[in-house]
Amino acid sequence: MKQKFLWGAILLLNMSLLVFSSCSSDDDDDNPAKPTVQILELGSGHDSPNDQTAYIGTDAHIEATILAEGLIKEIEVEIHQIDGTYEFGKVYTDSKYVGNKNATFHEHLDIPADAPAGKYHLHLVVVDQFGQTATAESELTLKEAEVSISIDGLIFGSGHDFPDDKTGYIGTAPVIEAASIKAEKGIDRIFVEIHSEGETAAFELDTTYTYAGETELKDFHKHLLIPDNTPAGDYHLHFQVYDKSGKSLEKSMDIEVKETGIAISGLEIGSNNSAVASNIHTEFKVNATHPLKSIRVRVYKAEIPTTYVLNETYVDEFATGDVKEYTFHKHLKATGAAVGEYIIEIRINDAKGANKTIKDKLTITGE
Repeated sequence: MKQKFLWGAILLLNMSLLVFSSCSSDDDDDNPAKPTVQILELGSGHDSPNDQTAYIGTDAHIEATILAEGLIKEIEVEIHQIDGTYEFGKVYTDSKYVGNKNATFHEHLDIPADAPAGKYHLHLVVVDQFGQTATAESELTLKEAEVSISIDGLIFGSGHDFPDDKTGYIGTAPVIEAASIKAEKGIDRIFVEIHSEGETAAFELDTTYTYAGETELKDFHKHLLIPDNTPAGDYHLHFQVYDKSGKSLEKSMDIEVKETGIAISGLEIGSNNSAVASNIHTEFKVNATHPLKSIRVRVYKAEIPTTYVLNETYVDEFATGDVKEYTFHKHLKATGAAVGEYIIEIRINDAKGANKTIKDKLTITGE
C-alpha cells in the first residue's frame, strides 16, 4: 500500500513539473525575440568612419543597425578605460529611435576634453519595451588631437534672434557661427554638410568656403540655404576645417529641419503687377502657427539685389505678440524709382525664428 502511494506521489509530482514547465515555456513564448545590434562604423569622422579612433575634445562617429521586435525603448553608449576608471557615455531616447522596430543608429558622441588618452572599451546597449537587451562591443582608442586646428563656439540656429536653437526652417537661411577658428598652418577651406538621419527621406546638402591661409577667423558667420524641397526631420551637421597641409578637424551636432508654419495667400501687386512708384497696391493674407513678429517689403532691380528703391519693415501691427492671422493691405511708395522692371520681395517673420519669403515681378510705370 505504501509503495502504491509513493509511486502515485512521484507520478503527481512529475505531472506538476511538466505543467509548470509548459506554462513557463508559454510565458517565454509571449515575449518577442530579443533585440539585435551590430556596429557598422566606429571612428573619428566621415573621412575615417571605421578606424576605431577618436580625438579628445571632438567626437566619435558611431553607426549601427538595430532590430527590435519588441520595439526600442532606449539606446545607451557606455565607454570605459580598459586599464583605468574613467568612463562616460550617453542614453538616447530620441523619437527617431524609441518605438521603432528597425533603426540605423547614427550619432556623434562628444569625447570629453578631460578624457585621458589610451585604450577604451565601447558598449552599445539596446533595450526593448519588454526590458530585453542586446549589446555590441568594440575597442576604441582615444588620442590627443593630432592637428593644430581649433574650433570654438560653434552654433547653429534659425536666425539672428535664435542663433543657437539648432533649428533650420525649410526655404530659409539659418545661421552657422563660430567664435574662433584657428589653424597654425593656415586655413585652406571649411566644409559644411547637412544630411538626414533615421527614417527621414535621404537628403543632404553641403557647401565649401575657401580661404587664403589665414591662421585665425574670428566671429565666423554664414547663412546656409535650406531648399524648398528639403524634407522636415532630424538631421546631422558636420563642420570640418582643413589646413594648408591637408589635415582637418571636424565638429558636428544634431539639428532639426522644420516646416515654417507660415502660409501666404491672395497676393495682389498693383494692377496685374504694374503700378506707379508712389502708389503700389500690395495685399495678401498670412496664417501662421506661431505669432507673427514682422513683415518686411523690399523692391529692387534683379541685377542689383542689394540696392533697394523701397525697404520697409512693419512691426507695430504685431506688438501684442498674439497675432497669427493678418491681412496686409498697404499702398507702398518707392519714391524716386525709375520706370522699369523690378522685384518685390516680401518676408514674414514669426516669433519662433521661422520666416517665409515670396518674390514677384513688379513693373513701375511712372512716378
